[in-house]
Amino acid sequence: MTRAARSRWRSTSALLLPLVFGCSSGKPQGTLTGDEPGTGGTGAPATGGSAASSGSSTGGAGGSAAGAPGGMSAVGGDSGAQASGGSLAGSGLGGGAGASATGGSAGDAGMAALAGMGGGGMSMAGTGGTDPGVCEELSVVSTLEIPTVELLVDTSSSMWKTQPPAWPLLYGALMDAGSGAVGKLQADMRFGFASYKGHQAATEADPACATMTVVPPALNNRDAIDAAYKELGDTYDSNAKWETPTGYAITYAAKLLSDFTADPPGKKYILLVTDGNPNTCPVIDPQCGQDLSIKAAQDAFAAGIGLFVLGLGDIVAQPDNGCPAAARCGLLHLQDLANAGVGAGVHPTPGCDDWHASGCTFTHESCNQNQELLATYTPEAPDVGTPFAVDTSTGDATAKLVAALDELLQNAISCSVDMDAIVTGDPSLGVVSLQGNPLTYAGADGWKLEADGHSVTLVGAACETYKAGGKQLDIRFPCDPSGNPIAVHR
Repeated sequence: MTRAARSRWRSTSALLLPLVFGCSSGKPQGTLTGDEPGTGGTGAPATGGSAASSGSSTGGAGGSAAGAPGGMSAVGGDSGAQASGGSLAGSGLGGGAGASATGGSAGDAGMAALAGMGGGGMSMAGTGGTDPGVCEELSVVSTLEIPTVELLVDTSSSMWKTQPPAWPLLYGALMDAGSGAVGKLQADMRFGFASYKGHQAATEADPACATMTVVPPALNNRDAIDAAYKELGDTYDSNAKWETPTGYAITYAAKLLSDFTADPPGKKYILLVTDGNPNTCPVIDPQCGQDLSIKAAQDAFAAGIGLFVLGLGDIVAQPDNGCPAAARCGLLHLQDLANAGVGAGVHPTPGCDDWHASGCTFTHESCNQNQELLATYTPEAPDVGTPFAVDTSTGDATAKLVAALDELLQNAISCSVDMDAIVTGDPSLGVVSLQGNPLTYAGADGWKLEADGHSVTLVGAACETYKAGGKQLDIRFPCDPSGNPIAVHR
């Protein structure tokens, strides 16, 4: 993979271990006199506890146990602190056993006292807790995400019949072995191919609506696409009349991309290239399929698939050709598609701010059955998407097509990396550097963490530097101030 970027980060913290101290504050062991039967011996000091008191006796009787019959449990200290020691009961002949201390809270080790037995006491450390504050070192690999671009190419009759024909100009701009966009970028993105030429059909769901020629997406896919694309030109029938069901074609391409599993992952796009206003499957003339085309683009975006738009030939030179006056045609329609392709609002047609009102003339066009529009429209929507349009009748058309395709496809080149770790803490504590220069988290020219928690995206100037070849990317997530890891392995 030519643009795969690998970066490593590590997160370190001092390892915190429980500290155990032995303390002695006991009295001397009991002694025997001539008139005293043997008294009980005292227990030895418990680790972390106070020394046992010695037993005493009178009149030769067995010594009574001094102190409490059982030691008190040691209480765990605060996180990271040593537990307080338990006290140890002294044992005469019948002294009770000291109770075992439980582990300290929050990972601290408590100290347990054990009763003295006869001559010498015994001690044992309590059970230690686990400490979630220990931040282990991690090593994370990040991989450049690879975009997938479905070339959706209009091969209706007008692509050959306009003068000069648009088809060979577009074919050369895409597929030329030296300057073609696909060949130059095939190592950086997966290209798929789907051409469409329409027929009349009963419904938009009818497969008879269009002939689709498809090449599945893949890296280094130029030769496979070229073979299928070139055959379309070699087998063109000048006596046939092929239509432009753009809504059907966008829906078809979006389904192909939705079914495609990308590995490594990456964003998905449709690059629509068309030379005509759209029709629908049931109604091929007039070309009033704008509503269905916009609806298809909006549905694709909702499914996570973006849309780039390039118009050429007839739709640029004769924007109203075949299109009803009630519709937004030509460049206006390309703008609407571009807006839908980035999830922005779309202009309604004139008089259709309320497209259910009787004054919305477009709802009465033959394409809009039941006088109902399916797409979503936003009055006074700003133009957010960027459509491209090339007049192929000019002498520099090929150069303009190449430049337009290069610029469009640059937008698809990824500035995101996928990590084999997921951020569970505060991402702003992360350190991301490009070419040795730290970037600002959530800055206009810095980096951001995607909602999935395991993708980092460079934005603004940082992204442009990355695309231009600055691939030295370093990502580190240190521990947070409490000593906990910010990220964990996926």
